Amino acid sequence: MQIDYEFIRRALPDIARYIPVTLKLVVVSFLISFPIGALFAWINYKKVKGLSQVVKAYMSLIRGTPVVLQIYVIYNVTPYILASIFEKMGSEINVYRLDTTWYAYLALSLSSTVTIAEALRAGLETVNKGQFEAGLSVGLSAKQALWHIVFPQALTTAMPVIGNVTVELTKATSLAFIMAVTEITGRAKIIGGSVLRYFEAYICVFILYILIIAVLEQLLKLLERKISVYRTGKHNYMSVKAI
Repeated sequence: MQIDYEFIRRALPDIARYIPVTLKLVVVSFLISFPIGALFAWINYKKVKGLSQVVKAYMSLIRGTPVVLQIYVIYNVTPYILASIFEKMGSEINVYRLDTTWYAYLALSLSSTVTIAEALRAGLETVNKGQFEAGLSVGLSAKQALWHIVFPQALTTAMPVIGNVTVELTKATSLAFIMAVTEITGRAKIIGGSVLRYFEAYICVFILYILIIAVLEQLLKLLERKISVYRTGKHNYMSVKAI
């Protein structure tokens, strides 16, 4: 098989135009999954009666099913459920006209939520309970002590795993084309199919993902160094109180 380098040269800028779509999928999906994951982590950490069992059941379900299957279920079942709900409410909203990108956000955030929840729960377990009490002793409320003292330390411990989650989420965006979302993989599939040059088109995708992940890893390292102040002890309780 002879590789058409001229096609790669022409296709690469075209496919690269869809990088913002890929990045938006990552950012929005992460913004959905992180707060939910943090809530799940807290519920499991505190062993909230009833809720803890529900969260664990959800996490087991997501961990036990492939991402592709989750995508197919979300993309095909969710519109039907929403249509039934709106019909019973007497609403004339047509869910089948909804931008499929929203289904992609939901599908991509499912597995990320579970991993983030486990990482943060493990992080909370590593924080000495005396840290919370020390926050209360300098006049912080329970909410302030949790938010400014306990959670940042847990986040510091969980950050390497959360970084991996972000990288995996970035790569998982390549499945969004299943839901008719045109990101870099979807665009490569379109232009590759137009001239039957799939191999060259996917080489372009390979190059772009390598570049995106490389930049992302550097940003995650900078963020990890920034929040490591909570682990090194440079962040004291009086500075927190001033916040």
